[in-house]
Amino acid sequence: MLGLFKAQNRAGTNAKNAYAVILQHIRQPAFYTQYGVPDTFDGRFDLMLLHVFLLINTLLSEDDETPRAFNQSLFDVVFKDMDQTLREMGIGDMGVPKHMRRMMKAFNGRMHAYQTALEEHTLPNALKNNLFGTISNADPAYIEKTVSYIEQNVQNLKQLARNDIVQGKIEFTAP
Repeated sequence: MLGLFKAQNRAGTNAKNAYAVILQHIRQPAFYTQYGVPDTFDGRFDLMLLHVFLLINTLLSEDDETPRAFNQSLFDVVFKDMDQTLREMGIGDMGVPKHMRRMMKAFNGRMHAYQTALEEHTLPNALKNNLFGTISNADPAYIEKTVSYIEQNVQNLKQLARNDIVQGKIEFTAP
């Protein structure tokens, strides 16, 4: 029983490390200047979700408990941070749950949309509806550039040892 708690604690620490890498990576100005991602709360949230998806998707095919525990811990870390961020933005205690439900629904929708898009080779449409969803006429060049970026990262993450990923030792391709 004690071993289970240690494994969960380790997964939580590793997920925090991975999330820190994601947050550091998405702060690169190139995403907002060269890829056309809206430099707004929603744009940054969607870009973060895209990177979380890339990690979770890489580990989905793994059958053992470690990747599943990591994925769950990563989800938990993301939404604990989102709760804190909403509070720092001035959302009151009564409003936070409503915003969190919307964000969790967005998370689930993005995960499903990106997974389906990878399988069906429809990433441009998924990006147009999600990452670039707040832009009425998203530039097709930005979308194609982002598709290439995603495809590179999917391949690069597949090359990493699963053990490195679940330990939070990840590296994304530069934008």
